[in-house]
Amino acid sequence: MNKTSTAILKTGIIVGSLDILLAFANAWFGSGISPTRVLQFIASGVMGEKAFQYSYGITLLGLAIHFFIAIFWTALFFIIYNRFKRIVRTPLLQSVFYGLFVWFVMNVLVLPLSNVPKSNFQWLEAIKSVVILIIAIGLPLVYFARQYYSGKIV
Repeated sequence: MNKTSTAILKTGIIVGSLDILLAFANAWFGSGISPTRVLQFIASGVMGEKAFQYSYGITLLGLAIHFFIAIFWTALFFIIYNRFKRIVRTPLLQSVFYGLFVWFVMNVLVLPLSNVPKSNFQWLEAIKSVVILIIAIGLPLVYFARQYYSGKIV
């Protein structure tokens, strides 16, 4: 594996871990929903309602899908970073814009096209989700991409 792939994979695992931990905390403290149920929800994007029949395999599938998505967003950010930093100059704004971008694509394009249960839009949930994505994805991606492109090993 080359240096770029290694940096993307390491960063994707960190970003994915932060994101899923914050999603678990949000679900648990906000609605009493277990981490297993969160992972089943993720798996339902592929499996539909069958994902909510408990099994370790479905839970692991949800976790694998989550990390696949996190690594995808990480790879995309590493690819666009040099152009993106010229458009959005400050690291904090880069984090905010990328978190908003990820939220928008996931909620407007990906989730509606998947098999996840449909729900009504709620502003508070949307805001919490955006904040989670900024903290768990935007901030660490900007940090690690800056480290990588400045020659420091990630």
